[in-house]
Amino acid sequence: MDEFDKTMKELKNLSADDREKVLNEKKSQCICPTCPTYTNCSLNEQEKLFCAIGKSFMCISYEKGCICKECPVTKDLGLKYTYYCSRGDEKGLRYENSVWGSTMTD
Repeated sequence: MDEFDKTMKELKNLSADDREKVLNEKKSQCICPTCPTYTNCSLNEQEKLFCAIGKSFMCISYEKGCICKECPVTKDLGLKYTYYCSRGDEKGLRYENSVWGSTMTD
């Protein structure tokens, strides 16, 4: 079991309040607002932590570059993918890869 799987299992066993505390801690480490793909709309909507929460709902429509691999959350959670803001969260990308065999990590 890798670090991401371990963390997700631990989060699943937490109360909703404790899970929110952990996510807020990760949000404080998040560097999404410094990414070239991040938009003013995302800033206004306070979108962050796409790797765990999922892609931007309405604010990000194209990719201009990605700094996910530089983010401390990536190392902390053992993430494999990138462009979470436009492609979806780690969990979804891992599932998609297992079903379709995609190797799209950049």
